[in-house]
Amino acid sequence: MLVSTYNIQWGKGRDGVVDLTRIAQTVAEADVIGLQEVERNWREMEHADQVQRLVELFPDRHVFFAPSVDIDGSSGEGGRVKGRRRQYGLLVISRWPVLTARTYPLPSYPVHGHLNDSSVLLETVIGHPTAPFRFYVTHLNYVSERQRLLQSRLILDIVADAPVQGGPITGPGVPASEYGADWIAVQKEDVPSMPRPAILLGDFNMMPNSPEYAVLAGPVGPDYGRLAEQGLFADALTLTGVNENAGITYPANGIEQAKRIDHIFVTLELAGLVRRAWIDEAADASDHQPVFAELDWNGAV
Repeated sequence: MLVSTYNIQWGKGRDGVVDLTRIAQTVAEADVIGLQEVERNWREMEHADQVQRLVELFPDRHVFFAPSVDIDGSSGEGGRVKGRRRQYGLLVISRWPVLTARTYPLPSYPVHGHLNDSSVLLETVIGHPTAPFRFYVTHLNYVSERQRLLQSRLILDIVADAPVQGGPITGPGVPASEYGADWIAVQKEDVPSMPRPAILLGDFNMMPNSPEYAVLAGPVGPDYGRLAEQGLFADALTLTGVNENAGITYPANGIEQAKRIDHIFVTLELAGLVRRAWIDEAADASDHQPVFAELDWNGAV
C-alpha cells in the first residue's frame, strides 16, 4: 500500500501556473493521499471549486474534504445571494471507501504583525479490504512554534483516545431491536469501528530537530537516538534509513531556508511494515515536495 502527503499550494507550481491536473499526476500512483491547501471558491479562477475538480481527476477514488478555514462567500451582484462558502483545507483521496470522518479544531491564536489562520486535524477511517486503518491529515501553524507545540500535544491525545471513544456512532450491548429503528436508522453492520493502527501525515511546518517534532516522535537520547515508542509516532522516512538531517520537502525560496517539514508518521503497530519512503524532489507542481511511504499492509497488526 502506498500513501502520500502533498501541500499543493492551491495547485500553483514553481512556474506560477495553477494546474490541478499536474498535481493529480504527481500523486496518482498512491493508494491513499492527504492533500493540504485545497481551495473551494477561495479566489476567482478556473476550477475555483478545487474539490470538485479533484473528484473529476480521480473518478475511481473516494474523496473527502475538510475545511480548516471557512468564511462567507455568498455575496453576489445586485444583492443576489450565491449560497456558497469560501474555504480551504485538507483533502483525502482513497482507493478504498472513507468509512468515517471527523474534524478536530486545533489551538490557533492571533500573532501580532502576521496573518494567521486556523488549523484542524482530519480523522478518517479507510476501509481497506484486508483491515481498516485510521488516516489523519493536518497542516500545523506556519508562524508560531508555541502554537505548533500545543497542536502537536492535542493531536497525540486525539489519536491515542480515538479507539477508546469509538467511531461517530457507538452501541456496545445494544439489543438488535434498536438497530434500524426510529432516529438513528442504522443497522448493526453500519456501526463503524475505530481501528488502532494509524497513519498521520501532512505539512507540520516543523523540522526533525524541533521540539514539536519531539512531542510526536519522542526526544533524541544520547545512547539510543530517537526511539519508536508506544504511544508516539515513527517517521516513515527515518524508518527506511533517511537521516533526520537529510531531505528537503520545502525548497529554499530566497526568503526561507530549505526545510524538511512535510512528514508521514505511523503508530508503533505499523513501524515494521514500512518498506520504502521517499521525497519526490523532481515534483514542481507546488512549492512543496510530496512525500511517499510504502507499507506492507496485510492487516496483520
